[in-house]
Amino acid sequence: MEAFYKQEDLEVFRKWVYYQVENDPRLTLEKYDSRTYKIYYKKRVARFVIWPIGIVEEAIVEGEQLLFYLHYQFYSFHYATNLFHRMMEKLLEDEKTNYHILLCCSGGMTTGYFAQKLNKYCQLNHLPYQIDAQAVHQLENVYQNYDFIFIAPQLRYKQRELSQTLKPVPVYNIEASVFATYDCQAMIEVIEKAIKDGGYDERKG
Repeated sequence: MEAFYKQEDLEVFRKWVYYQVENDPRLTLEKYDSRTYKIYYKKRVARFVIWPIGIVEEAIVEGEQLLFYLHYQFYSFHYATNLFHRMMEKLLEDEKTNYHILLCCSGGMTTGYFAQKLNKYCQLNHLPYQIDAQAVHQLENVYQNYDFIFIAPQLRYKQRELSQTLKPVPVYNIEASVFATYDCQAMIEVIEKAIKDGGYDERKG
């Protein structure tokens, strides 16, 4: 009898998922086969499967990148709906703004190496930053392509001058302790603080 009720609950859950998606105008639902739904949102595709053994599988991909994966034994309607909501939150998560960041030093060599490390760090952690490097004498030719500019410690004395010359793009110093150790996590925290403080929004607004 318990197995019977569990199967009944699975059917209720399947229908509940169908109507949740079907009634959301942001989403497109495709019934892929007898046990699989595909749910489309912008560039993302969610796959929802109920296997005959009572296992529920949920996944989200964007292109070839797997953004979310979960599989679990169906225990109760309440348990399953909570996990489905978790997948939908990820699916409907607004795409992050991509920020273009420029690092600058005297010749562009040391910041070039730092930029490479930072880009790898961002890729591994799915962070929305594209980071380039440039020599200081090239700044006036390229600065308009960037949202923020961060200058190496040896250029600290030029920060005020560059802030005036390169308006409206904000110019920040990189702390010596961060720059000398190529500390990617600390540099990302500096970038995120600059964004949070409103430099980007003020420039765009």
